[in-house]
Amino acid sequence: MKIIGMGEIMIQMNPKEKGPLKYQNLFERHVAGSEGNVIVQMQRLGIQTAFISAVGADPFGELIVSTLKSEGVNTKYIKVDPEHPTGIYFVQRSYPIQNKTKVFYYRKNSAASYISEKDIEETIFDGSEMFFVSGITPALSENCRNAALKAIEICKKKNVKVVFDTNIRINLLKAKDRAFEVLKPFIESANILFTGLGDLKFLFNENLNESISKLKMIAKNAELIIVKKGKEGSICFEIETNNFIEYNAFLVEVEDEIGAGDSFDGTFLSALLKGYSLKNCLRYANASGAITVSLKGDMEPLPTWEDLETFLDVYEKSEERLLR
Repeated sequence: MKIIGMGEIMIQMNPKEKGPLKYQNLFERHVAGSEGNVIVQMQRLGIQTAFISAVGADPFGELIVSTLKSEGVNTKYIKVDPEHPTGIYFVQRSYPIQNKTKVFYYRKNSAASYISEKDIEETIFDGSEMFFVSGITPALSENCRNAALKAIEICKKKNVKVVFDTNIRINLLKAKDRAFEVLKPFIESANILFTGLGDLKFLFNENLNESISKLKMIAKNAELIIVKKGKEGSICFEIETNNFIEYNAFLVEVEDEIGAGDSFDGTFLSALLKGYSLKNCLRYANASGAITVSLKGDMEPLPTWEDLETFLDVYEKSEERLLR
């Protein structure tokens, strides 16, 4: 496998309509989870992937495993836990803030939160190029954090690049001091580091330039730092050259913002593995995020290369016409 991911995949219950969750009666069921979304996105873009996780011995766990298998992801390292359930969460769209999605989690004592160091074997990473994990996994539980740290130590020995997305969940980490404590060793170890404006604000409470400067001091092993700015686009900092590249966002109508950052990560990494320039990596990643926010669900809208090329062809030609 070229890339190994690790994290929790859950069942998402997404209401048919926008508005307050307590008034929703009809829901769509989706398979979703940040690291899993990244891995599925990469698989759709032709990158061989595998995933480390755990699900309950229940119908939802079966659905998650079968969904990943149908995408081509290697599910050999997904454990079925007979004692703990598969996690579930509900979303509330466009309320109380238009185009913003609020999430209600039911993941306490989920199967994935019991992943431990004994589940991380060195042979998992043989022949891999990258290992992807986000700030969600070490925040789930102490044993998840230790398991992820063990995976990183193995990757260092095997010269596998560590990719980390800060992806802060405030309901898991609560306070800034706690976030620093949990995430710092992952930021320090990352060869490729993804973050976003909200995470930087939470961690440093400074303007963007000051936050980036502080982040660079912590991210001692980083080759690339990528900052996702939502509708403002994205920036990639190349540490060796001390240069940065910016790319504007593709503005589209938002149906459901969840999963956009994951599709961005997966597309950027896929383009990078294919040898594209950093500017083109941002271009494709921004397009992927724009496509994903236009539909409900995390995995369903994740684009293929053909989808990306079609989107860019139509959007960029339209932009050229507007500039005339």
